[in-house]
Amino acid sequence: MILTPVYNIHNGIDTSYIYIWLSKSQTVIYIGMTNNSVGPLGRAQGHFNSNGTLRKRFVQQRGFGTEKIMDMILLSFPLPQKREFTGLESSYRESVEYLVMKELLLNKGKLIPNYDIISWHDRTPTRTMNTEVKNIAKTIAANFVAIYPTL
Repeated sequence: MILTPVYNIHNGIDTSYIYIWLSKSQTVIYIGMTNNSVGPLGRAQGHFNSNGTLRKRFVQQRGFGTEKIMDMILLSFPLPQKREFTGLESSYRESVEYLVMKELLLNKGKLIPNYDIISWHDRTPTRTMNTEVKNIAKTIAANFVAIYPTL
C-alpha cells in the first residue's frame, strides 16, 4: 500500500502555485510554477513522463530515472488569488519561481544535507523587481528553509 495524501493540491481552479520537488537522499530540489487547472498534482504528470523536464534534468544530473527515488516529495505554495498570478500571462508566476530559486541558492550551504537545484532559468523574468513578487518569493523560500530539516 502507498499512502498519498493530496489534500487540496489537486485544485488549480483560480489558484496558482509555486512547487518544490525534493529528494533528500539524492540531494536535489526542482522548483516550478503552475496555473494548471488540476494544480501541482496535475502538473506532476508532465514532469514525470519520459519527456518531462524534471525527469530529464534529474537523469542529466544523477544518471538514472526518478522512478528509483524512494523519498521524492512535493511541497506546494499557493500564490495570491489575483489575476496577475492566476491568469494565462505567466510573468508574475515566473518571477516568483525565479526569485525562490535565487533565495534557495543563497541558503543551500546552510542546510544539511546540502542540495543541488536541478531546475533552471535561462533568463531573468520581467517582474522580479515587483515588491509583492519579491515578498512572496522570500516567504516561500523562508518556509522551505524552516521546514527542510524536518522533512
